[in-house]
Amino acid sequence: MAPRTHSHPDVDDVELVTVLSALAEPTRLRIVRMLAACGGAAGTTENERAWGDLDLPIAQSTLSHHLRILREAGLLRNRAEGTRCFVSLRTDEIDARFPGLLQTVLTCTES
Repeated sequence: MAPRTHSHPDVDDVELVTVLSALAEPTRLRIVRMLAACGGAAGTTENERAWGDLDLPIAQSTLSHHLRILREAGLLRNRAEGTRCFVSLRTDEIDARFPGLLQTVLTCTES
């Protein structure tokens, strides 16, 4: 069986309203914050995490749904390796498209 591949939107096709809509949901924002907290220098995949390493109190199907929304919005990149799936934040690409957006969203404090 061939590994499952996911399509990722070209960064030039990513729309601001779609990104903001994806980030408006608290669980998805938490996922993005978790990935950003992994660190990673520009151009590296050090912010990559396996799905199973995302410690959230939600069902696997719900996590899958949120990750799909974030991927389709252009915020995440998925990569399969054997039976494991990894996700990473497309920080450099999103920063090139919307300068300062991720940094602003990630540094805002919750009320």
